[in-house]
Amino acid sequence: MTALALLNVSTHAAVHVAARLVRRVRSAFARCAAILAEARIHRARLEAEAYLHRYRLRSKSDDDLPVIL
Repeated sequence: MTALALLNVSTHAAVHVAARLVRRVRSAFARCAAILAEARIHRARLEAEAYLHRYRLRSKSDDDLPVIL
C-alpha cells in the first residue's frame, strides 16, 4: 500500500469512530429528553387528578400544599 492509501484508510476509520460517538451522544440526549418529558406528563396528570387544575405542585414537600376541604 502506498502512503496515500494508508492515509485514506485511517481517515475513514477515524470518521467511522467519530460517527459512532456522535450517534451514542445523540441517543443519550434523546433518552434524557424522553425521561424529562415523561416526568412532566406524570406531574401534570397528578395535578389534574388531585386538584382539578385549581392548584399546582411546587415542591416535593406536603407542608406547603393547600388544604382542600
